[in-house]
Amino acid sequence: MPIVIQKYGGSSVANARRIKNVARRIVKTAKSGHQVVVVVSAMADTTDELLTLAGQITANPPRRELDMLLTAGERISMSLLSMAIHDLGGQAISFTGSQVGIITDSSHNRARILEIKADRLRESLKAGKIAIVAGFQGVSLAKEITTLGRGGSDTTAVALAVTLGARSCQIYSDVEGVYSADPRIVRQAKKLPIISFDEMEEMAAFGAQVLHVRAVELASKYGMSIDCRSSFTNHPGTIVGKGSKMERVTVRSIVHDKSLAMVTVKLPAARSSAMPQLLTRMAEAGIQVKSFFHGQAQEGKLSLFFILDEADLSGAKAVIEKSTKTSGPVQYRINRDIGAVSLIGSGVGGETAILSRMLKTLAGKKVHVQAMATSHTRISCFVLRRDLEKALLALHLAFIG
Repeated sequence: MPIVIQKYGGSSVANARRIKNVARRIVKTAKSGHQVVVVVSAMADTTDELLTLAGQITANPPRRELDMLLTAGERISMSLLSMAIHDLGGQAISFTGSQVGIITDSSHNRARILEIKADRLRESLKAGKIAIVAGFQGVSLAKEITTLGRGGSDTTAVALAVTLGARSCQIYSDVEGVYSADPRIVRQAKKLPIISFDEMEEMAAFGAQVLHVRAVELASKYGMSIDCRSSFTNHPGTIVGKGSKMERVTVRSIVHDKSLAMVTVKLPAARSSAMPQLLTRMAEAGIQVKSFFHGQAQEGKLSLFFILDEADLSGAKAVIEKSTKTSGPVQYRINRDIGAVSLIGSGVGGETAILSRMLKTLAGKKVHVQAMATSHTRISCFVLRRDLEKALLALHLAFIG
């Protein structure tokens, strides 16, 4: 029988009623002639509550112990869901990430999957059982419990789909698919029936919260299409897969990210080579820099600008301060009032007309662009957070309608 992977997010298993609804969907899938592997996230808000609790104990919890704490959320979901399936007459068995052989590196809180030894899963499926797997977690080669970082359950689902040769990888959440903009802000947002891996990867990296960027990267690498659906309806979702071979350049979606920060580093102009050095050190620390540039030297000082996720600020500060100790004094300041609005679509980054129209639209709404970044499938403008919603609405009207 073909294997189907279903992943359910925190909102889908937020309470007993929703867990029972999910169980009914899973049992129905199994009865339709599929072997089913289910990946679950922690119940809604559980991870945040555990992080808050850790913060009440210490301002700097050890990363190993934080992993031990946070993996409890998914274990609660998986066992409750297994109970719900049993109550419906189905056969289910729940597993932690380590029990199904998800082997990771040793990077606590942001581990990467090295391999999956899925023999135990295959045996369970062969025995006619529905396998429930705790997402977001694994075990390192040093036999330490690890987590994959926020949103890691998506990555767990895709990795299992690839390993097991699944026919389908279905990601269920509280939205019906991928939209042309955040439908909570833009009422005219349109659901996209299909979107390419490249486009989805850029959307995930720059604010869309439907899928985690690492899951999309993995799916793209192995050609595993993803079906994004809602756990609350039976409507068709969005297929994330291979893009069109045609050359038509179209803005498919407009995404925004309000969780960014800008770090400005000032140093003697003679030390202009510090930018690549800082970038290298940030990359080594696992910090993704969204954009970087430098200003003109003034009064013998050069300003370097780095835009990154606000969650990475503490790590970036540590890198800068370490650089100060080894290479001489460096001044820096942090601006947390930064967000990004991005046009997504294959080829848009190379279209001058699209860039010009974007800048003209923002200028017409008196939105000041602090910085820009482009790729083949994306144009991003970094603006003040208070201007994000205004920019999103204006650009959606201008490019999508």
